Amino acid sequence: MRNRARRFAKPPKTTSLLADELLGAMETVMTNTDRSLEEILKSHAEWTDGTPTGFRCVLDRETLNEVALRGANLHGAILRRTTLLDADLTGVDLSGAILDESEFGRAILSGSDLSAAQITDSEFALSWLAEAVLAEARIRGSGFRKANLRDARLQGVVIENCKFSAAVLSSASFHHAHIATTDFAESEFEKAQFIRSHIISCRFFAAKGDGANFSNSRLKTCDFSKAYLAGAKFFGVDFGGSQFDRAVLNDADLRDAHLNSVDMGRADLKRAHLRGANLFATDLRGADLTGAMELTPGQLAQARTDHTTILPNGSQGPYRKSSHAERPISE
Repeated sequence: MRNRARRFAKPPKTTSLLADELLGAMETVMTNTDRSLEEILKSHAEWTDGTPTGFRCVLDRETLNEVALRGANLHGAILRRTTLLDADLTGVDLSGAILDESEFGRAILSGSDLSAAQITDSEFALSWLAEAVLAEARIRGSGFRKANLRDARLQGVVIENCKFSAAVLSSASFHHAHIATTDFAESEFEKAQFIRSHIISCRFFAAKGDGANFSNSRLKTCDFSKAYLAGAKFFGVDFGGSQFDRAVLNDADLRDAHLNSVDMGRADLKRAHLRGANLFATDLRGADLTGAMELTPGQLAQARTDHTTILPNGSQGPYRKSSHAERPISE
């Protein structure tokens, strides 16, 4: 029975066959080249299959607002100055594509594949990218304001000079990412994974990242002022030049973190784990360390504390050696 089932099983569909099924359900959309979008996608499917008669999809200065291209094959396609506002691109394959100065505002890209894509000066404001794959993508000068990237996969991504302000990044994966000069202000990245990432000069002002994991990352000159980071994991993180003014870090894991000269003024560090953290010249003035765990007298003596600091045992600073104020209040 198994052999018989295998004998009569349908052969796997080629990209061209899948494209024919998609195109059969599409309305005719004409482009600036006087070719229909259907023709272009069919020829592109042949190109991706290696058929000599196929041609790579190049959309230049096209306006394709509200177009429906669910599951379309645009692998390796080139989109320059193309507008796809409110388009339905659910499950579309844009892996290896080049997206340059294009508009995807309010577009639906849930479950789409943009792995290894090159995205430059493009806009995804209010777009839906839940569970999208952007692994190894190169994203520069682009905007994702209020976009939804919940559960998106961005492992190994390179992001430079972008805006993710007020974006939803909950449970997104940024393992081994390289992110520079990017704005994440007021974004939501609860339980997001930034393990072993390099994040330089980024802004997380008033962002919400409780339970996020930045373990073994470098977070140089980043602004986490007023950020909510309760229970976040920062094990072994290098925070050189960063600031956490008024940030909430209660129950956070800061073991072995490099916090030397970091501004943590007025931060909430209740019950934070600080074993082995480097606190040389760390500004803890106004910080609340009530119940903070695994601190030593040597660590606290190196930090900057004053009468506005609340020490682990609940007393007010400044910290003095032999005061035993480094012991959590529960002790």
